[in-house]
This record gives sequence, C-alpha cells and structure tokens, in this order.
Amino acid sequence: MISLELAGRLRDAGLRWNPAERDLFALPERDMDDQLFVVSPLPALIQRLNGHPVVAFQASAEWALDYVMLAEVIWMPSEAQLRELLEARIAPDVPLRLERSASGYCCTIGLGDVPASYEHADAADAYAMALLAVLARDGAGLAAT
Repeated sequence: MISLELAGRLRDAGLRWNPAERDLFALPERDMDDQLFVVSPLPALIQRLNGHPVVAFQASAEWALDYVMLAEVIWMPSEAQLRELLEARIAPDVPLRLERSASGYCCTIGLGDVPASYEHADAADAYAMALLAVLARDGAGLAAT
C-alpha cells in the first residue's frame, strides 16, 4: 500500500480517479489519516455480540459523516492498479519491469534513451514513483478506469 503522501502527489500530478467497487481511499486533514475506506455497496463490519465475533451489516456509518466530496478524498491505488495505469500510459514496446532488489523492489521503465529506475522497499511505491515520472513527462492527467 502506498503512503498517503505519495497518493496525494499522484493526485496533484493529475491522476484522476473513477471510483470502482473495492477501491481504497483516505480522508486527509480530518484527523483520520491512518484510516482507509473502501468503496462498497454495503459495509460489513466484524463486531462482537455477547462475546462472539459476528459479521454485522450496516446500511450507514455510525459516525456523523453523511457524505464527502470526491475532490476531498485521496485514492489509494493498489499495486495492481498502479501497474495497470503505467501499462495503459506507455507504448506496448516500452520496457516496464519490476524486480526484487537489495532494498526491496526496483521498477524500471523506458522513458527516454536511458531506462529510468525507481527503487523502494514496497513494490506499490516503486510503481507509484514510476507513474509520477510518466505523469510529469506527459504533463496531463491520467484517468483511472
């Protein structure tokens, strides 16, 4: 999972989000930065009833947040979504590799004459850093599908 800071940088670089079921997002600057939310048609929570774990289905959240504007949330794309976004943005003949490295993972992408490499302890972060470079190169937003 990428950091909230990196997800914010992707959004600021022009990554647009078309929400889909099971997408994760965060609500920054509301004292909930460490909480992730899931786009879901019906929330299911694990609770305890008489000391036993149960799955409780909730039609609405218990805390007072009726709605939030999409522009106020930050999408937290998964590793697979980041890879798909990169693949959609580059030509089929442009190399894109993710390899294990001594410090974690290295994403290598051919953005010019010399391939660029982005290393991070987490594979999703390596993909996100490569996507930031692609967005900067293109200077335009990228719609997620």
